[in-house]
Amino acid sequence: MALVVACVVLGCGTEVSELREGQAVASAPLVDFALGISDSDAETFSHPAWDGLNVQRARVVVPYDVALRPANDARRLKFEAWMQAAAAKSVERYVTLGPSDLRKAANGKFLAPTDVEYRAAFEAFHATYPAIWLVGAWNEPNFPNTVLQSGVPLDQPTCASEDLESCGPLRAAFYYRLVVSICAECTVAAGEFDATPNDPYWDRYRVFLRGHRPKLWSIHPHHDANRYQASGAHCIPGDPSCTTRTFMNWLGGLDSTWDVGHVWLTEVGAFYRNADGRVFSDASQRDTTKFILRLPNLSGRITRIYYYNYTNQCSTAANCAMQDRGIIAPQPWDGSPLSYDTAGRIRPAYAVLRDRDTNGP
Repeated sequence: MALVVACVVLGCGTEVSELREGQAVASAPLVDFALGISDSDAETFSHPAWDGLNVQRARVVVPYDVALRPANDARRLKFEAWMQAAAAKSVERYVTLGPSDLRKAANGKFLAPTDVEYRAAFEAFHATYPAIWLVGAWNEPNFPNTVLQSGVPLDQPTCASEDLESCGPLRAAFYYRLVVSICAECTVAAGEFDATPNDPYWDRYRVFLRGHRPKLWSIHPHHDANRYQASGAHCIPGDPSCTTRTFMNWLGGLDSTWDVGHVWLTEVGAFYRNADGRVFSDASQRDTTKFILRLPNLSGRITRIYYYNYTNQCSTAANCAMQDRGIIAPQPWDGSPLSYDTAGRIRPAYAVLRDRDTNGP
């Protein structure tokens, strides 16, 4: 019944499937789910291979203060180009807010906004982009790249006091609560966690949601895909190192009032090249992508996957990520040949997503 109610709230159509807890992801058939692409490049939607992928959902991560910037700000222009390009293809747009490149501490880490700053920024965002109703309040709050105004890391797992200025999980949960209060018509994703198995951050964040019982949670189970690609390890019953499984167990444990709604895997992909420069084969990326598409077998509550990403476009050498999970080989910023692949090549992982065996769109 909880799944049916949540489906009505989220308008998920056929995305809710029969519960299949306990199945090994290695061999189970695919359950119904919807596929999206997590990619911030407007060029994605005009790429010749986009239409053939048959994907109608996309996710983008933008600075929380994007709507407060001047109309000619480069980052704002990039986001608005993405918005327009997605709309032109009738793609549903899911926007996750995160750190601002304009605000950094002395140590180079991003500064998290105060409650007043975040409220002003989201009110401006909601007024400027009223068509956006699918929102993530903060991207990967438990990832070590953001600090509070006081210098306390946003990713700290515990809090010495329930002070908004000195407790990372409290501040992240507060962002969620604030978005919900400002945009009653929005569907807001809780968590958006960088998902390390059994992260103690999860518990603190949930405490500070207070009376809220989110109908939608989001995690980024890169750990599961990375581990599978490196060692062939599967998420089998009882495996405590599987992020997706432990998260589902955690969400349904202790208090059943939390065991409601949907879970979306909003950022997960298969390496072609990792941050250490290791290059994986076509077969490795292809098989890991198949593994990713089997993660929903862990729970019928997992109703979406946003694959990360389409391609790794970059404007300068400094803005080219070492990590390459694209299903299309990237084009170097200066037009030079790739050292490890052929620029623009459609990789076999593309066909895995295109030919996904699911009744969802």
